[in-house]
Amino acid sequence: MIMQDSKLEGLTLHSWTLQIWRDYRRGVALTGQQAAIAHCLQNHPEWWSDWDTADRPDDERAITNRLIHIHNDAAIRIQVERENPKEIKALYDTLVGKGFTEFESIHTLAVAFTEESSYAVENDETFDLQRYVDRARSYVKEALSRPNLTRSSKSKRY
Repeated sequence: MIMQDSKLEGLTLHSWTLQIWRDYRRGVALTGQQAAIAHCLQNHPEWWSDWDTADRPDDERAITNRLIHIHNDAAIRIQVERENPKEIKALYDTLVGKGFTEFESIHTLAVAFTEESSYAVENDETFDLQRYVDRARSYVKEALSRPNLTRSSKSKRY
């Protein structure tokens, strides 16, 4: 479904994501990227109150950081579902196969995705897929060698 330009004009990442959250909570069937975002929002219960009251945020910077986090999680989830890039799917499967949860695995890969995205923006370059995959391999190797460290970082606040 393609939205009309007039509807897109007023949308921001914030309002669009919150609409996805409200639709999800009402039981609206979501697909594609919206479904991935809803799944990631749902899997961060520590932030549910933020989504429910985000129209009047106390800390707009924290909400923005959390929204970016959610969208990065969703990007990884979509990559895994579509097996594109296939190396990311293989790394995800390796982590899950070693007992990491879905979101421990997604978060491990999202670090590499976030770093490559930031690097590309800061250096006025295009996103380098191979560099991203290499970073992801490095983080997966680290996570597998120190699984308790990866799991303890789950409590990190954004």
